Amino acid sequence: MYRTVDAQYLQSIPLFHDLSQHELEQLCSIIKEKSFAKGEILHYEKDKQSDIYYLKTGLLKVYKIDRFDNEVFMYNLFNNTLISEITDFEKAGCFANAEFVVSSDVLVIDFEGFKAIYEQSPRLMMQLLKEFAKKSKMMQCIINREIVFDGTAKVAFMLINDLKSFNSLKKTDIAYMLNIQPETLSRILKKLTRNEMIVNREGTIYINDQEALRAIFE
Repeated sequence: MYRTVDAQYLQSIPLFHDLSQHELEQLCSIIKEKSFAKGEILHYEKDKQSDIYYLKTGLLKVYKIDRFDNEVFMYNLFNNTLISEITDFEKAGCFANAEFVVSSDVLVIDFEGFKAIYEQSPRLMMQLLKEFAKKSKMMQCIINREIVFDGTAKVAFMLINDLKSFNSLKKTDIAYMLNIQPETLSRILKKLTRNEMIVNREGTIYINDQEALRAIFE
């Protein structure tokens, strides 16, 4: 079930917080909010889209399927992140499959109406450019993770950049995200603990030597 949104609510969202009252009111007419349950699919790769999606709260897993029907993890999206791909500011599309990891709230935005507004709004265009920069950084991380980094570098990178998720997720899920075996993850954590780079206290990881940990992947 969709819910309407008002200007005050939209202004609390980073993508829209710099906009004028008039622009916010325009957006209210083309934006609805919808809740999704854990495990629901938002879209599949190459689905046709007339709407674009913005993750207000929750966690979304983005992945592809290889030719052997195996899931290939790409990245996770967190609160206040643009989900949809907007190519050349002209088209909205689906780069990959997207599945909700937890219950989440999503803004559903009519793309044609949105396009008409951002073409007239330098402030909204600037916010969109920031979102595109975030996506570009994620793609750089994927390249490093899958092509450049070995298993230890993958783990060190996640510990430095996303310790909160590392400690909140199951180790099997982390291994899946990093495309390594759970046994490999356990060995790496033991090695990092033995080298006093991290401390493992009842399953929660604390960073003991950030400089040494960062040197693994930089």
